[in-house]
Amino acid sequence: MERRNNGKKPKGHPYLAKFSSPMRISPEKIEEIRSANDIVDVISAHVRLKKRGKNYLGLCPFHQEKTPSFTVSAEKQLYHCFGCGKGGNVFTFVMELEKVSFAEAVRSLAEKVGIVLSFTEVDQEKQNETEVLYNACRFAGLQFYNNLTKTDEGRGALEYFHGRGFSDETIRTFGLGYSMNSWDSLLQRSKEEGIKQEDLLKAGLIRMRDDGGAYDYFRGRAMFPIFSASGRVIAFGARKMRDDDAVQGKYINSPETPIYNKSRVLFGLFHSKEQLRSQDTALMVEGYADLISLYQAGIQNVVASSGTALTEEQVQLISHYTKNLTLVYDADSAGSNAMLRGVDIALAQDLDVRIVELPEGEDPDSFVRKHGGKEFLKLVEQSISFIDFKARQFLRLGAFATPEGKSEAVRSIVQSIAKMKDELKRNFFLKDVASKYDLYESVLYRELERWTTKEKQSFRKEYAVNQTSGDSLPANAIIKRDEIPAAERDILKLLLEHHFEPVNLIFSHIALTDLSNESVKKLLEFVFSRIDERGTIDFMELVEELEDPQLKSIITDVAVSKYELSQQWSKRETEIEEADPWDIARGAIVSLKKQTLQKHIEENQRLLKEASRQGGDAMPFVQRHQELIKQLKETESPEFLKSSEGLEPLEG
Repeated sequence: MERRNNGKKPKGHPYLAKFSSPMRISPEKIEEIRSANDIVDVISAHVRLKKRGKNYLGLCPFHQEKTPSFTVSAEKQLYHCFGCGKGGNVFTFVMELEKVSFAEAVRSLAEKVGIVLSFTEVDQEKQNETEVLYNACRFAGLQFYNNLTKTDEGRGALEYFHGRGFSDETIRTFGLGYSMNSWDSLLQRSKEEGIKQEDLLKAGLIRMRDDGGAYDYFRGRAMFPIFSASGRVIAFGARKMRDDDAVQGKYINSPETPIYNKSRVLFGLFHSKEQLRSQDTALMVEGYADLISLYQAGIQNVVASSGTALTEEQVQLISHYTKNLTLVYDADSAGSNAMLRGVDIALAQDLDVRIVELPEGEDPDSFVRKHGGKEFLKLVEQSISFIDFKARQFLRLGAFATPEGKSEAVRSIVQSIAKMKDELKRNFFLKDVASKYDLYESVLYRELERWTTKEKQSFRKEYAVNQTSGDSLPANAIIKRDEIPAAERDILKLLLEHHFEPVNLIFSHIALTDLSNESVKKLLEFVFSRIDERGTIDFMELVEELEDPQLKSIITDVAVSKYELSQQWSKRETEIEEADPWDIARGAIVSLKKQTLQKHIEENQRLLKEASRQGGDAMPFVQRHQELIKQLKETESPEFLKSSEGLEPLEG
């Protein structure tokens, strides 16, 4: 490796064009990037979409579903899932899918279409905290890389990486580095660059002494930067290099920070995500070196759990790219045993799970270095189902020597099958177990029913707790939005399509208080305020400005839906999407007038009963009831829409 590079970062380095001071992207540039990225193209890279009329349909990437409810509108450049309610534009999709900030989503989409970003410098204090932390981590990663490649002290770590078989290109690709064996090397260098000590502390790069002094957290260690799915450095893993290193642990990792939660991150995902998608399978290993060795050997559809037990969030990350997960089992590793306990989590997320068993004493890194990538792929081809793996584990423990042990083993397998949401798949696996262990299927079905019932009860309990506490729902919960009357949805749709005059007609006959849905009232107040300020509304700006996810969901839902006053349109044999806005307005007025009259009738009935009970004069309420019923019948008559009572003339 070239140890001197005249201050230039090598080509292909992960920090190249990533390190910058905090900046704000101009609104004009955001609009340019949005216009250049067709939402159908962007989403098609992650979701299989099929054309359905004017829109595209696919399985939602944000929750598990069997029937497609995820709709993408090429015309409106937005998406909405009618199952979980998530919706938005192309920026929102990238933010939700890759768990990144708005600025990072914009940056990612700009790079995709080759747009050079123009920035406006702003004070660091005004920047979003996460951007400051991203910059601190980028700075540290670059310093660690320079320490490795440009200092004499770093030579030992470089030789260690070479000894692991990592080429110079691989070292660059993964941005490997070295932290100097000093208490304040990174701290002093950060001062020269104007990076605040408090930002390094929040990013987990330094620690504070009791006397108020600060010191580097990573010292004298080989460094493995951890990247987000979009390619930003968010944390580090550090490998011990010296025997006299007083810090406990062969590996230490960054503490959790606002940008790093280890249960929600997979090491190597940024490098491997395209291969996960193209090969439609993910290999899961444990350690940094395991992944890097496989990647260098050409096996690039691989991610690492970094020694943590497989979590629901990590499985969800994988499911964005593939539904097939293969766990690489290292029999000598407690970390791998913990990882394998995540099999049930993967099954519950509707992933197909298989296991690769390595020879005794081998891990992926050592096996590939000894035998090469082709031999490793042969092991992958011989992977076994989770049923066979569990059975082998019980066999090794001697469980099959007794009836009690056999029942425990089979019960454990059935418990895993119960995690599956797909009933047909469950049945096939159950038949397989019955055949292998010579059991009656009916016995297994009773056991399965027992565990599936427990799963449902557990889910309902978790759902209820989350509803009470205000926390987000479980990942597999379907978020049900408020039921919105068709007329109120149609008013929103008319507004979003800039049919302002028909909307004015509606509100010349009804008041905002006549609407029944509180969310619609909030949205209309918000939209009307924007129209008052700007003279019009921009749908894309509206989606970005709304902070309430429920309101944003309703907006995208309405925008991609057809008009809903379908009874009138079916009578006229007219396509709903081609309906005249003035007809929509008339229908909304009729519906809302009926709704209001029904409320008046109910209230009048209550007052009538109250008057009768107290011995008062009930006649006024009887007369009022007759008047309201007459108005209601007039409203329901076919002639009402054609009448001249405030609804004509309606020529646009």
